[in-house]
Amino acid sequence: SSGINAEYGELQDFTLELFNVLVSIPVGTQGGPPTVSQCDGSYSQSHGVLEWTIPLVDKTNSTGTLEFSAPGSADSFYPVNVSFNMHKPYCDIQIQGVSVAGTDKAVPFTSERSVVTEQYTIE
Repeated sequence: SSGINAEYGELQDFTLELFNVLVSIPVGTQGGPPTVSQCDGSYSQSHGVLEWTIPLVDKTNSTGTLEFSAPGSADSFYPVNVSFNMHKPYCDIQIQGVSVAGTDKAVPFTSERSVVTEQYTIE
């Protein structure tokens, strides 16, 4: 059995807010489920994956830990997949206006900005 300590630390940019953070750690299906001893946030386990969920990482919730033990060597807990959402992009790009193609006629518009991870893997 291996003891695993997964942590997240302070964001480099305190204006960033990560929502619905999900850290997926493979734990296998042999030897029983992992035993979680500490969890900031919540966790669930199914189909050989331990899923650690943190609703919000920001300047007020800037650090957290998941500690567990499970059968296997250190290499068996990789790759770790991470997903999250952000309401504000890394760079503050904004649409100034929309016009009809080939003309300068302005068109009313609304916009919503967000960042959704497609793939973030730690190997």
